[in-house]
Amino acid sequence: MLMSSALIPIVHMDQVDALEPLLAHASIQGPEEPPDAGQLSALLLHLYEAARATGVAEFQRQAMELVARYLPHDGCWWGRATFDGDQHRVHCSYLHGLPEDVPQRLNTTDPQNVVARTTTKTPNRTHQFGLRELAAEPATEALTAHMGISQSLCIAHVENATGQMNFVSVVRREEVPLFNAGERQLLEWLMPHLAAALDVCCAQRMASLRTGADSALLTTDMDGWVHVSEPAVAALLQREWAGWSGPRLPSGLSETLVRPPHRFLGRRVQAEAEWAGEHLIVMVRPRKPVDLLTAQERAVAEAFSAGRPYKEVAEMLKLAPTTVRHHLRNVYLKLGVGDKGALARALAG
Repeated sequence: MLMSSALIPIVHMDQVDALEPLLAHASIQGPEEPPDAGQLSALLLHLYEAARATGVAEFQRQAMELVARYLPHDGCWWGRATFDGDQHRVHCSYLHGLPEDVPQRLNTTDPQNVVARTTTKTPNRTHQFGLRELAAEPATEALTAHMGISQSLCIAHVENATGQMNFVSVVRREEVPLFNAGERQLLEWLMPHLAAALDVCCAQRMASLRTGADSALLTTDMDGWVHVSEPAVAALLQREWAGWSGPRLPSGLSETLVRPPHRFLGRRVQAEAEWAGEHLIVMVRPRKPVDLLTAQERAVAEAFSAGRPYKEVAEMLKLAPTTVRHHLRNVYLKLGVGDKGALARALAG
């Protein structure tokens, strides 16, 4: 469900500045005890402020830098995944300090992967893996060697309504120092907030794309798995695809939206999308007659309906007057209007 940013407290700059001395006391190797209540509260306030103020990729970078102050690591992997039987398929990833092809490699070796199997079998708990555990299965051992790591902490947060999963893995290249109990507890406390803050960040960007009260918004990925959506999305998509219920977008829709111009025009609905990191933000609304206009026809129609004469429209758009007349004839036919007043109402509607 789409989360309202109004639910997240506004953090004033003096509160954000106050974080620095707190974070500066974090041990390089990580404290044996997790942060106290005051430190944890300040950390969470900073996390949600970043979610409200930045784009998705930048938020994930800032969030993991914040985590690193109390949980030092050499690399991290924050992703979204879905279940398909025994297969846990990764769809969106933020990687730092790790090879970019790690998600693709995992998707070809799961469900044998020890880390994925253990983490998803017992979600919402931090699991610790050393070289012995990472070498327990050949595909996992090969992926570990490719990543160049010796130990990791991993946790998955599963959304019960959709079965989708946020997961975070932090890794160290050396066997010492070992991740300790305080670091394990911190990651366990932070994981639901990391997942919620990522949804808030997506919601912020989604809200900025809204064009009218009849539109609805969602985030998805390259493979069409829906991550965050407004309630009205299902009803709109069912206009075009009767019986659709998710959790993936209807066949053909995601394939169209992931490619430029990121636009779908159906018989009853229209959808537009843009990339935010590895998330695809989609706006869906009922199809309108104006959706049939080309970009140039729309530009001509808007200029003409504003009261400009043919010649001025032509000069403004750097078109020949005959081209302007041709476009206007097409506009009137597509919109079913017969005068400038009706044209203005159709464009506004």
